[in-house]
Amino acid sequence: MNRKQIINIMLAGIFLSAGCKKYLQVQPTGAYTEVQVFSNKSAAQQALNGLYIGLASNDLYGAALTQTYIELMAQRYRALVDGVNFYEQYQQNNYNAKQAQDVFNTIWKSAYQTIMSANLFLEKIEGSIKDRVVSEDQGKLMKGEALAVRALLHFDMMRLFGPVYSLGENQQAVPYYTVADGTAQPILTSAEGVERVVQDLTAAESLLADDAIIRSGIINDPDFYTGHRNQRMNYFAVKALKARVYLWGNKTTEAHDAALAVLTQGEQWFPWLPYTSIINSSTPDRIFSTELLFALYNRNLYKNYATFFSPALTDTRLLAPDAANLRTTFENNENDWRYPTTWRQTTRSFRTFFKYEDVSLSQPWAFLQPMIRKSELYYILAETETDPVKARNYIDSVRTHRGLPGLAANASMPAELLKEYRKEFYGEGQLFFYYKRTNTPSIPDAMTNASRVPVYVVPLPLSETTPR
Repeated sequence: MNRKQIINIMLAGIFLSAGCKKYLQVQPTGAYTEVQVFSNKSAAQQALNGLYIGLASNDLYGAALTQTYIELMAQRYRALVDGVNFYEQYQQNNYNAKQAQDVFNTIWKSAYQTIMSANLFLEKIEGSIKDRVVSEDQGKLMKGEALAVRALLHFDMMRLFGPVYSLGENQQAVPYYTVADGTAQPILTSAEGVERVVQDLTAAESLLADDAIIRSGIINDPDFYTGHRNQRMNYFAVKALKARVYLWGNKTTEAHDAALAVLTQGEQWFPWLPYTSIINSSTPDRIFSTELLFALYNRNLYKNYATFFSPALTDTRLLAPDAANLRTTFENNENDWRYPTTWRQTTRSFRTFFKYEDVSLSQPWAFLQPMIRKSELYYILAETETDPVKARNYIDSVRTHRGLPGLAANASMPAELLKEYRKEFYGEGQLFFYYKRTNTPSIPDAMTNASRVPVYVVPLPLSETTPR
């Protein structure tokens, strides 16, 4: 991909953003140059917003890596053959089917296009800082976010296309791009990839050291640098992502320390959501929004609900779980707060997923796609804690705020963590990666609830391997 293509992608992000209208009416899209974009404060801000728009596309976290394909791969939903959507290819782990290859290729291209855009942004924002288009502090914040976006995408491409880390940390995973010159980079091993991701996140953490969220938490105002920080790669989101990366790379001490640091320093800004807000009859907060360290504004969220999850869909189009599988997941306990907020009994003979059904647009959590939530940090702490009592207490901290009693003293931590990941992250894309990280040998089949052997490694797209 050349620089002209990259800048066009960034400009598309600018045009899709809400601000900067007067500036953009001056001349047609094709006439803009990198210099013009980064010599204008509002345009530079919207170029950064364009990275988040890229993340929220349906080819990435708007659907494919949160709600649909990645969840089918984790056996979340039944997939009936209809000859159109080919959902069964993912549920059956038939990753070499042409339809699946095309989808994975699109995910790959979208991810690396956004990475290239992030790299161009990082290159050009330096000039904006030097020319005082943005202040040095503002520039640091923007650079930190762009670095974190780059790290997030590389990491998830590694999680999707790379080997099971515990079995192949020295096997090839994915290439890592840090410049936007279009030159193909070598494919790194999983261990090398983790190291590069951690390097980027460490640099981002340093750049975000003066993030307003550290002092003031979530401020729902329009200021670009202080408002709605939970919808951006903020300081706490970066540290939480680093904990996730460390755990993937079997660096349990580092994962524990990073997760604990987030909760120690920032948990006051991400309170547990009370039950009354979760089940509010007029504006139910089904995503437990106050607990989200990072969420994307997904303009297609409610449209996707109608496309994938609405009970009005035909059986072959509807993504819904096997009834017995769902009951097993929630241990036949409908009092779990996550159950009534996510599953609804309608005229269908089974419950359907309505976590992302339309809500009042006046609510601050409208259109939010969860990306990193506080509960994951507690699970990381429980998994990496050597003291069994403390480990159990970490899980109980989540269970208490999901309407469940504490665990028995002899509870198995691996078994309980697996149950929690299955309950907590519906429609968020984390279960498949949990299975892969732990190399879970068998998982419940989405169609029958019987055990099946999963396939965890997705082949690299031909568009990446053929030119090499």
